Amino acid sequence: MKIKLSYPYLFPILIILLILIPLSSLAQDTISRSLTLPEATVSAEKVKFYRDYKYVMIDFEIVNDHFYILQREKNSMKNFRIMVTNMLYEPIDTIPLPTRFKPTNLEFDIAENIQIVTQDSLYQIVELNGKHYYGFPTEKNHYREVLSNCLFMTDRFVYFYNVKLDGYLMFFYRINPDDKNLEMIFYNDDTQTLSEIPDEVLWHANHTGRIGEMWIGPSPEQWEVFLRRAWMRPEQAYLGHSHDTLFYFDHQNRKIHTYDEDLNLLHSCDITYPDEQPFWHHDMYQDRFSSKFYTVFGTKLNEIDVKTGKTIPKTSANNFLSPKMIKIEIGRASCRERV
Repeated sequence: MKIKLSYPYLFPILIILLILIPLSSLAQDTISRSLTLPEATVSAEKVKFYRDYKYVMIDFEIVNDHFYILQREKNSMKNFRIMVTNMLYEPIDTIPLPTRFKPTNLEFDIAENIQIVTQDSLYQIVELNGKHYYGFPTEKNHYREVLSNCLFMTDRFVYFYNVKLDGYLMFFYRINPDDKNLEMIFYNDDTQTLSEIPDEVLWHANHTGRIGEMWIGPSPEQWEVFLRRAWMRPEQAYLGHSHDTLFYFDHQNRKIHTYDEDLNLLHSCDITYPDEQPFWHHDMYQDRFSSKFYTVFGTKLNEIDVKTGKTIPKTSANNFLSPKMIKIEIGRASCRERV
């Protein structure tokens, strides 16, 4: 089903909304007609919003059934606003921004607030009596220094990570705000892969040297870039949570471990990765509402079952402008695409 809306406030770039809501008695008749593989794959409806000739969309976030859309007036570099809509894209509120603001994007922070990122500061969006405002300015560099590696927070801890050696070594920490105790809880060591890259580059250089000027493929330097970004990319771990339950995705050993916050192991299972997808980028997404986990294999957005370790194809990922731009909430995967 395609819906075309022509209100003048609508997004100036295309939003593709992919409905991933599982089969239910309410939606059984509608969704069952979209099944291409009865046991797993569900194709998605697309809801497209067409260009608004007055405003250009910069970024968006989804929180509590609301879209927050950062917009700039077309042919202007100073007239910005935040449009707030419900999930049916009906307008709820507008936050005009001062002309001194030069916002670049919106960020969802670990306290589940939306921050407006400007050239030198961040401003939190707050709701008061049904109206939305910006406030609580924070210096940008300080914010980045404090929160750049933060993952999430619970009632007891703040969790964060540290990456070294270009991602081939990762550490996961947490700190208790009350006693300030810092604790390392997990680490992911893929330095063996890193150590093998020079040998691969040397083999490539020797091979191309034998062919000489007739070689038209990548240089040794280009080959090393390819190895680091694709073939020998680090198998990075991922740490997520649902309330006080931790989910540690040990991709290197193909395991999902479930812990409580006292680090008691509650469950462990193998996770399957399709053999035909060797260049998986380890991009992970979590539904902020349902706490379900997703990843992209090839052309499919897959749900990961943390109890069985199975990956369940949900919908095509070809509609996404970039995997980095996917945002999932309440069973809906949203992204933005330029037109």
